[in-house]
Amino acid sequence: MVEMDLLESARRAKNLGKHEDAIIAYSKALEVTPHDTSILEAMGDIYYEMGRHEEALHVYGEALKKEPHNLMVLFKKGYTLRKIHRCEDAIKCFDIALSVNPGFLYALNDRGYCLNELGRYAEALNCFDRSLSLSPRNIRVIASKGIALRELHRLEESLECFNRALELNAVNAFVYYQKSLTLREMGRVREADECLKRINFPWPGKTSHAPLS
Repeated sequence: MVEMDLLESARRAKNLGKHEDAIIAYSKALEVTPHDTSILEAMGDIYYEMGRHEEALHVYGEALKKEPHNLMVLFKKGYTLRKIHRCEDAIKCFDIALSVNPGFLYALNDRGYCLNELGRYAEALNCFDRSLSLSPRNIRVIASKGIALRELHRLEESLECFNRALELNAVNAFVYYQKSLTLREMGRVREADECLKRINFPWPGKTSHAPLS
């Protein structure tokens, strides 16, 4: 009963944006039920929302000590690591999750995004192909595959990916931008410029591997 009251208090505080109060309530609930990994996960989520990534990682780590194969906590730890540019460490989390469930798309996709960021494009492509065999309409994955293909100098295939992504979402500025980069590398400058006219996006002169938001 005490735990339920504390958890309700924590959720209410979180919903009101009172993150510190929520952390205090969750900490008290954890004293009552120290083996409840869902409380640690919730605390980690709040720390992440607050931008306190190291504290989020610590709490997710504590949860994984109690439940090493918790897929969502593994993903959240990996996702947090990727956000602070620790992609090698993030991949380790995703690999553990995928050893438990090879079809866990969250981990599979983010593993691919990490590999793209590390410049390991062939490995990233493998992740994206596996993901798209399970979920073929994921625009973010299709676009990320297009980036990997461009970096591997497979430009026609890269262009096909961006065209496919635009079939699914014809107003996606990120995809238009990435398509323009591929067209430019193909020497199709006029078409690249036409893509840029579709978006209010300054030409930065540098390839971006930023994922879709």
